[in-house]
Amino acid sequence: MIELGTCRWWLTDRVALDRELVVARRPRDVVDVAGRWIAEALGEHGFCWLVKTRTVHRQVGGVVQQVALQAGSYNRVGGLISISTHVAVRDPAVRTWRLAHPQVVAEPVDRDFVCGHLLGYASGRANGYVYGDAQDGDLDLTDPAQRVGHLGRFVAMVREGVLSWFAEASEPDSIVSSRAGDYTVDPVAVLEWLAYHGRFDLVHSYAERYRARRPGTERRWVDGAAAAREGRPCQHKGDSVWAMAWSATMLTTGAGDQRLSG
Repeated sequence: MIELGTCRWWLTDRVALDRELVVARRPRDVVDVAGRWIAEALGEHGFCWLVKTRTVHRQVGGVVQQVALQAGSYNRVGGLISISTHVAVRDPAVRTWRLAHPQVVAEPVDRDFVCGHLLGYASGRANGYVYGDAQDGDLDLTDPAQRVGHLGRFVAMVREGVLSWFAEASEPDSIVSSRAGDYTVDPVAVLEWLAYHGRFDLVHSYAERYRARRPGTERRWVDGAAAAREGRPCQHKGDSVWAMAWSATMLTTGAGDQRLSG
């Protein structure tokens, strides 16, 4: 059983919070109150609002699950106020692992990212866990009178679909064949997380699933795998197919055995 980590949150006077949401005018204030509103509504599930990072988050076992709120670049006082949302799973322990094995990871930097993408792709439109479109995660809070209603529908969507997404994306056995793993912005990070857990069988499975979903990329895959076998660093981070081939080969063959055992 997965246990929720501790997350401080205080029950807010919902009437007062609704009023604060309606009267907020500056976009930054609207985003902050919206984040608090969402966290309050999801507080029973262990979520809280971090204003510094603008994330609604919780800790589940060893991972952190986040809904990030990003204000629209065209937001203006008295004009448009929109928010895009993203979901992510992070693992502080994999950051330590990456730093300890710089030669077998694609980006040997201080990062804890595991999986993530636009929240809309994880949304539940109807009948439970059914994936939606990117725009399903967008919030239009321009009209003060409609803000509470829009946020209420958003939270219902999170409960119906996104909590299930978090469950899938937070377990090695389920992330491999999930839409969370299919849609993530950085599939190499998933491979590295699986290797950190010692699940090299799943590294193979996830890499093969990724490869099968991209016909016509065989040449790039061969080139990436060859670079790993020759001990060359991952030089094509902008080419996810090349990087996946490099990472899968480095993590599961003799090319990386000695470095991983160190």
